[in-house]
Amino acid sequence: MLDHLHHGRRRVAVEMDRLRLRASNGRVLDAETAVRSLPSDPGVVFLCLGNICRSPLAERYFRTRIEETDCDPSLVTSAGFVDAEGRESPDPAVSAAREHGVDLADHRSQRVSERLLDAGDLVLLMDAWNYRDLKREFPAALEKTCFLKAFDPGTDFEIADPYGDDPEEFRAVYDEVTDAVDELVDALAKR
Repeated sequence: MLDHLHHGRRRVAVEMDRLRLRASNGRVLDAETAVRSLPSDPGVVFLCLGNICRSPLAERYFRTRIEETDCDPSLVTSAGFVDAEGRESPDPAVSAAREHGVDLADHRSQRVSERLLDAGDLVLLMDAWNYRDLKREFPAALEKTCFLKAFDPGTDFEIADPYGDDPEEFRAVYDEVTDAVDELVDALAKR
């Protein structure tokens, strides 16, 4: 019973964050400002919940596109908020990533840390749950944080977590991730 109550409170808190973010259109939704403030060779950190689906795809796809920017591929990483490290990407993620020229077969998850965030100049989130976790655990990192989807604005600023969904949902989500990364690369190249 207490677990359900705790989860319900978290869900309400995330919904409140979503409302505040939509109403404020603040820095975390402002891709132009996020890019403008970056050094010439920025460290980029992609974050999602478990670091097995969205953020590793974004990291590795970004690395394939990096030659169009001044970014050093060794300064690009991904992580998640789930404590368990070393988890593999699920089969639908590996298959959908392959369709985008990305190999996730050898990917192993890592937990976000203060050290990892300190090394990054731009922290990119996938959804409001990630925002809530970052705000709670690493509030200082919010000043250099933006939603990845802000680079490819559409109907929403979030990229849904496909974990546990069917392969078609993974393909749709991975299209959103790669479209946003393409726009990020273009924005970095134009600086």
